[in-house]
Amino acid sequence: MARAREADAIAVLIAAQRGDPAAQSALFSAHRDDVARQIQRMTGDASIVDDLVQEVFISAFSALPGFRRDARLDTWLYRITVNKVRNWWDAKRRRLRREDRVATSPSEPVATPEDQATTTEHLGRLYAALGELPDKYREAFTARAIDNLSLQEASERLGVPVSTVSYRTRKAEERLCTLLGLDPEEAR
Repeated sequence: MARAREADAIAVLIAAQRGDPAAQSALFSAHRDDVARQIQRMTGDASIVDDLVQEVFISAFSALPGFRRDARLDTWLYRITVNKVRNWWDAKRRRLRREDRVATSPSEPVATPEDQATTTEHLGRLYAALGELPDKYREAFTARAIDNLSLQEASERLGVPVSTVSYRTRKAEERLCTLLGLDPEEAR
């Protein structure tokens, strides 16, 4: 039964590589939700998920004829997703810098302690701080802390040794604590 499903999946992949629209649609349907969840976890911004999913699959289908199947398709799509999210973070940082340069009004009023207690604001602060991290630290932290992947799973997804994932995750935690004004010892 499992071999039959695997054979069907390979047949669909081969057809999609040849440009078969039905096979590409089947691949999209099979992987869309996973890609969307990954984007949501990495950005924290539900409003851009659909756009980035579309970008991921446009890139994937453009590169699909060259996919050699030496990696799993979901791992390959994960890497494309990570790259699209990186591009999104970079563009967001550039846009915010431009907006800061042209802004003429004073900064936003400081939120009250009651406002800061809301989950939405905490998540907003976390994702803003995540956006300040270098890509390699943000990706390791997201894989371990948000996706709850084991060190081994994160290592496979990110294509780096387990020790590198561990180091990058630890560094990301330290920087996030600094950016969020938390004591790293109390945050543990």
